[in-house]
Amino acid sequence: MDRTKEKIRWYWNWRSASYGLDDDQSLNIAEDWEATINGLVNRFRDTVPRALDVGTGTGQLAFYLARAGCDVTGIDLSGQMIAMARKQGRIKGLPVDFRTGDAENLPFEDNVFDVVVSRNLIWTLPSPESAVREWRRVLKPGGRIIISDGFWQNPTWSGIHHLFTRTAKNILRQSGLISFRFFWNYARLIPALPLYQGVPLSKMGEMMTQAGFNDVAFCNIRDCFRANPYGSRTSFFIAYSDK
Repeated sequence: MDRTKEKIRWYWNWRSASYGLDDDQSLNIAEDWEATINGLVNRFRDTVPRALDVGTGTGQLAFYLARAGCDVTGIDLSGQMIAMARKQGRIKGLPVDFRTGDAENLPFEDNVFDVVVSRNLIWTLPSPESAVREWRRVLKPGGRIIISDGFWQNPTWSGIHHLFTRTAKNILRQSGLISFRFFWNYARLIPALPLYQGVPLSKMGEMMTQAGFNDVAFCNIRDCFRANPYGSRTSFFIAYSDK
């Protein structure tokens, strides 16, 4: 594994202990996400679709898919995230196959999944275009890809004085420590991450089209969510297309 991915894995291993699930943030947000995912995979209800959650983290989308009747595999670069996901799966009684794996080099043959999902992963990939092509490779013909991300405007060295001011004020708070660790780790990775600031909706559509997806569509976020899960200042999307 190259040094960039090693540093990414290190951060998310550390972050895993405090990452949580959607309902830790808001029950409404969790319900809205689950309803949205259910609607997007509803076309497969006559079968038991095989689904892959890429960059699963603590397993949230994988659990939504499992409750929707899918046979789910979740992969993540972080072994500690996978450990937390397995723990949550046991608590929830959901038999998801969680395993470590690289989103840009999937350990699966061609054409094996009916559904591939990814949430908030594109921005932290060294080769996002290659990743989307890889996700298409493992989809069956007629399978559906679902990608959610956003234009996060992540902090860089230009905001260092603001970051240290906030961290100094909140040094004993977990949120302040998370912000500092995120900044300290990712500031060194910016040159290797082309979409570090986030993914504009138009860029996502372009990447999916270039990967071979036709008729890329986007959910109407206002129809799907009662409130923005990431706050009113953040723009995010859910894109989907069929192979």
